[in-house]
Amino acid sequence: MFSKKNPQKLSANDLRSSRYGVPLVTVQDPQNVVAEQFRVLRANIDFAAASLKNFKTVLFTSAEMSDGKSTTAQNLAITWAQTGKRVLLLDADFRRPTLHKTFAVPNEHGLTTVLAMHEQPASVIHSTEIPNLYVMTSGPMPPNPSELLASDKMLRVVSWMREQFDMVVIDSTPLLLVTDAQALIPRADGVVLVAMLDKTKRRSMATAAHILKLAKANVLGVVSRDQRRADKGYGYGYGYGYTSTNVMKTNDASKASSRKTAPAKPKVLKSSVTDASKVVK
Repeated sequence: MFSKKNPQKLSANDLRSSRYGVPLVTVQDPQNVVAEQFRVLRANIDFAAASLKNFKTVLFTSAEMSDGKSTTAQNLAITWAQTGKRVLLLDADFRRPTLHKTFAVPNEHGLTTVLAMHEQPASVIHSTEIPNLYVMTSGPMPPNPSELLASDKMLRVVSWMREQFDMVVIDSTPLLLVTDAQALIPRADGVVLVAMLDKTKRRSMATAAHILKLAKANVLGVVSRDQRRADKGYGYGYGYGYTSTNVMKTNDASKASSRKTAPAKPKVLKSSVTDASKVVK
């Protein structure tokens, strides 16, 4: 099932996703068999999480780069929104974010500026053309991504999100490349691991499973991506280079913390966030 060989080179589809965002087949072609598979996957995740109390946050990760977690997370968020749930799609992949490219929203402010520069989460949430779906981008690349995601502030931000939305879908980094996703595991009610058939190495999958076991993660299942189908236009991967041109300057956070500012006025929020008066300190 999974490859013992080294990963193949990134396909043109992977590079396109990295530059322009991921394909949203659930919106562009909802009758396509792939869109239907996403709806089946949503139902399977809901079933797997039925025993979890107050299931609201789900983390998507993978063992290796370009395994398809971003397309999986973003399309599944859409399917949950299509059922009538208020869904927040969160880009917690600071290294190679794609959410702002997929939905064509700015990324100067996002999760990193909430965590490091004391912006209010409500002020950096964007509405989308898809009913019930809201997005929070990653924000500029910080100097300490893993530490920010493991911070108490991140815990408070996630708690705020749980109060405002029915479902929070988190797109994170691969488990074996950096520790960012590991820092998020305790913040999520469940974890979904994404892999690519004939590409993801067995050893990588075994190591990822071991990490999840040590972290006592509630693993809801493994999503396998068919590389042959991906090459036909519904590629899930986006090619990690682990670089970013949108970098937060080291002194930005210190400047922000040295001055007290009033909470930013919410962009989205009179109708979209039910209690914008609650601030996350």
